[in-house]
Amino acid sequence: MIALLLKELFPESVSDETAYHLVCFFEQLAAELDSHYFAQTKRYLDSQRPASAIVHPKNNDDEEMSF
Repeated sequence: MIALLLKELFPESVSDETAYHLVCFFEQLAAELDSHYFAQTKRYLDSQRPASAIVHPKNNDDEEMSF
């Protein structure tokens, strides 16, 4: 549903150069948002996960690593 609404915002035709700059802009915006809100989004996602699904790393200091 949201994807259909977003598609309506896109112009019918743009030049290849304009398309490139639009994509670069939104990729940079997404990266900045992810960086800025990383801790909050991680905390939210962790709170939505059932406790049984959280994996706790084992302490393998004394064990050899097997490959």
